[in-house]
Amino acid sequence: MRIATVQLPIAALCLASFVACKAGAPREIEVAPSSPASIESAPSSIAPTSGSGEPASTSAAPAQGSSASSLGAPSPPASSNKHTDVAPATATTPPSAAPAVADKPVHPNRDKHGPDDVAQYIESLESKSRIAELKVDVVLSKLALPDDAIVGDLGCGPGVFTMAFSKACPNGVVYASDVEPAELDVVAKKIHDTHAHNVVPVLASLDDPHFPPGQLDVVFIADTYHHLDDRVKYMRQLAKALKPGGRLVVLDYKSGPLKIGPPPEHKLPAGVMDKEISEAGWKLLQRFDTHPYHDFEVWRVVQPWEK
Repeated sequence: MRIATVQLPIAALCLASFVACKAGAPREIEVAPSSPASIESAPSSIAPTSGSGEPASTSAAPAQGSSASSLGAPSPPASSNKHTDVAPATATTPPSAAPAVADKPVHPNRDKHGPDDVAQYIESLESKSRIAELKVDVVLSKLALPDDAIVGDLGCGPGVFTMAFSKACPNGVVYASDVEPAELDVVAKKIHDTHAHNVVPVLASLDDPHFPPGQLDVVFIADTYHHLDDRVKYMRQLAKALKPGGRLVVLDYKSGPLKIGPPPEHKLPAGVMDKEISEAGWKLLQRFDTHPYHDFEVWRVVQPWEK
């Protein structure tokens, strides 16, 4: 008789579960046992089913905390088995420490004879001490350029002389040539800021400044001659950019150890620059003793009858 008492509630539970599944929503059904004796044999709850009608668990959870006070009340569901379509909670991995901020990458210099850090190099080229050493006003005074002069500034850098030529020759043109685009970016900003209408930035090749042929009154080279490769060939090529009677102006660091400028091994030995320019077909016109750390020279092309 005890077995029959247990089987009847189980059949009722199965039927109720089937009806709940057909309704499309999982339900948990609690049936009060008919007698205290049946409580010991029947499970206290039936595992819920998933939305698809399949059982959510293959075994029912045993009754917990059976007491007189809990009879007829729903037992608290186990959160880990309530719904099979909800992922169980997992321990979150603590975030790793933020990576250290990498140093700002150094922009490579296209001028292989210049420093690798272009930004720092440009800053040094525009320093007050360097500009004072270049004596820009003295150079302009010695050259005495007409206001419509056409000038090629070879190795213009950030435009220290470019902008000075632009102001001194308002009716002329200044071609600012450099192999490093970042240098020309600085020049372009100065053109914009000063509303200069007569400056043309030119991206040079390593072996060609790309000056217009036969158009220039002056080719100016400041602190750049010792950066050039195959200098004799380069100087011969520059002659083609000049008008008849045009001049080559070179301002470059003196040889040997100095308080400023590049170390001796980065410069040319004494006499090498003059020898190379002469070999390229130029004749020295003037040498100015105005700069303690620079050679300041003016050259012209040797004419055919002078050879």
